[in-house]
Amino acid sequence: MEYLKRRHSRLILCGFLIFSLTVIAFPRIDLAISALFFDGVSFPRDQWWQTLAHDALNWFLCATLGAVLAVYVFNRLTKRTLGGIDGWRVAYLFLVLAIGGGLIVNVALKDNFGRARPRDVVEFGGLKQFTPAFVSSRECNTNCSFSSGDAAGGFFSLALAMALCRRRVAFVAALAVGAVVSLGRLSSGAHFFSDVGVSFFVMWIVADVLHFYMVATRAERAGVPVKRPALEPAV
Repeated sequence: MEYLKRRHSRLILCGFLIFSLTVIAFPRIDLAISALFFDGVSFPRDQWWQTLAHDALNWFLCATLGAVLAVYVFNRLTKRTLGGIDGWRVAYLFLVLAIGGGLIVNVALKDNFGRARPRDVVEFGGLKQFTPAFVSSRECNTNCSFSSGDAAGGFFSLALAMALCRRRVAFVAALAVGAVVSLGRLSSGAHFFSDVGVSFFVMWIVADVLHFYMVATRAERAGVPVKRPALEPAV
């Protein structure tokens, strides 16, 4: 597989493997991190910044995808290449969200592992049993904890950075968006650390694989650094 020939690709996959093995081998990491936000009675919920991060996510996704579509239509109608946005980049972004956030996180993981949320487990005053990451259980029937759909939506910003900019500052901003959304879910007892961590890696891997095959230039696929201004179309 051509993608795996890149050192960058192998590092991402190794990072995911190390993270997964760590949370499997030391499951109490999840409880320890969640306990940082638990006051002995409950988790802080409905804080203004938590609500803002949660409610703004759908607006963020709609606004960014809508803007990309609008620029694409403009480019098609005017025969221009504003932002380098073409049909491949539009398809790439929708596929990352559909495959990463939709099929993998919300269908394959969330609907099948049955993991109870932190605020529902015995350790934090609930009635459900805690189960480690990647362990199937029947503590939850629908909309379960593992992994985090909101975090996946937040880390979709990584795909935006890859498709539209490819500059370090864009990746830092993308990570910040995902981190803020994830922190809101962690602090409210909606998700464990491993929930948001797995969603981060899922979105990063899906975004990177699809970018390699759909968007990257031949030089980029060959591992040759390509420097170009932000939003300049690929050659």
